[in-house]
Amino acid sequence: MKLLLSLFLSFFILNAAEMGLKGGGCTLAQEGKVQVNYDSKVYTDVKYTANAKSGKNFREIFVGTVIDTNNISMKITDYKPNKRVKGKPKTGIFLLSVTIGALKKDMIMTYIFDKGMMSTAGIIDKKPLGFTTNVKYSLCNVSIK
Repeated sequence: MKLLLSLFLSFFILNAAEMGLKGGGCTLAQEGKVQVNYDSKVYTDVKYTANAKSGKNFREIFVGTVIDTNNISMKITDYKPNKRVKGKPKTGIFLLSVTIGALKKDMIMTYIFDKGMMSTAGIIDKKPLGFTTNVKYSLCNVSIK
């Protein structure tokens, strides 16, 4: 019985980090500078207006966020995750409203979240557009009663 309890406890503790990334009581926050890539140009002077400083999932911290360069404005309007595969980076899509000069369009960007880095990519008007940023995450507190 002690062996079974020990195995169960070990499994629970080893999976605590995975549980934390799913948003169960964890805190996520965009951290550091945002970089925008458009048509082979890299923009590092980016104004990032977050929907929320922190949240328990990507929806809370990204949906409603505005990312601006001198010529490009992106507002994240929705977020749809793919099914989580344990041990693999998180993936999914962001839906955005984008303005580039006089061009205004809605678009979809795929994302990959791996080791604290959010990387997105999409195509608008036959040109690649994406952004990257760091996302800080704290693991859940695990309590066993």
